Amino acid sequence: MYNLELVRQLCREINNAKGDTQREEELLSLLQAVVREDHEEVRIRMSFLRKKYGHAISDAKAAD
Repeated sequence: MYNLELVRQLCREINNAKGDTQREEELLSLLQAVVREDHEEVRIRMSFLRKKYGHAISDAKAAD
């Protein structure tokens, strides 16, 4: 998962960059990249868990 302190720092820097459009856009792009990377990591982990434990999940749903 993403580094929460990094996200906070980027948000502070974005807030401090008000008026400097170029710097603000650079920081926003960096923040978006961090979030995108986190989403991809979550998708990869979920795929792994589905493959490894999918049968257990199906069994648990069937028992309900």
